[in-house]
Amino acid sequence: MSELLLKHFRSRISISDKEFQLLLDNLEHKKVRRKEKLLEAGNVCNGSFYVNKGLLYSYFNDINGIEHVVHFAMENYWISDLYSLLNNTPATIDIVALEDSDVYLLRADVLEKLLVEIPSLERYYRILYQNAYTATQQRLDCTLSVPAVERYLKLLDDNPQILQRVSLHLIASYLGITPESLSRIRKKLTKPAV
Repeated sequence: MSELLLKHFRSRISISDKEFQLLLDNLEHKKVRRKEKLLEAGNVCNGSFYVNKGLLYSYFNDINGIEHVVHFAMENYWISDLYSLLNNTPATIDIVALEDSDVYLLRADVLEKLLVEIPSLERYYRILYQNAYTATQQRLDCTLSVPAVERYLKLLDDNPQILQRVSLHLIASYLGITPESLSRIRKKLTKPAV
């Protein structure tokens, strides 16, 4: 049994051992290799991935083929293409493992069944989707109105281990800046005060 997953659910809802076991029995456990794609743009997203161990990220390519990082999902995070999942439309993002990872897949059709069998999951998913929406809105607001150096510092504050696990190229993409700009920011921040 995944203690991390149980703790994750119990921090948000009341779920009995029996209900959690039913949930666990309906999750698909996957070992994912570094660079393995879990979702490819153009395919319909049919579930969400919970990261038990490892690191995944999502991105899209713009019309010029430039990769834009949308989300990093470390341990204890879910990742999906929610628009594709909820509307049964082709995904616009790819989801890839940045590290060898241990994940659980909860398929959309299974979730629908579980929502009936475990009523507290309705509350859990309402909270999860609300948090995802507000995080997306905050990220958009931040990207449009906050200087890059402040975005970088906020990312480090929110995810202190990110520099050890994610390349600077991907961090720059996530921040919406070039790797050269990120390099200048990092150099400026490490420069001793005179």
